[in-house]
Amino acid sequence: MKLYTAYGHPNTGNKAPWFRIEDNKVYSSYGNPEITENNPLYIIKGDNVFPSRSHPSGKSGSPWYRIKNNKLYPSVGHPHGSSILPWFSMK
Repeated sequence: MKLYTAYGHPNTGNKAPWFRIEDNKVYSSYGNPEITENNPLYIIKGDNVFPSRSHPSGKSGSPWYRIKNNKLYPSVGHPHGSSILPWFSMK
């Protein structure tokens, strides 16, 4: 599954996938100009997405995103704060 930037994301309009999901782990994809890390950047636990040890900001106990209706919304742990606008859509 791929994650594409949605209308709430600061870099919306990118047609290439920003992230890819494999086995509840989120990896950077070729559409992401910011991060080229090959290790998982996020871990999915239920409906919450947490930064992993490989994330540039480091591991966090607070979720950065919440998943609802195949969209990822910034959550309480995200540096930009939570949002009612989705940042990513899952396809």
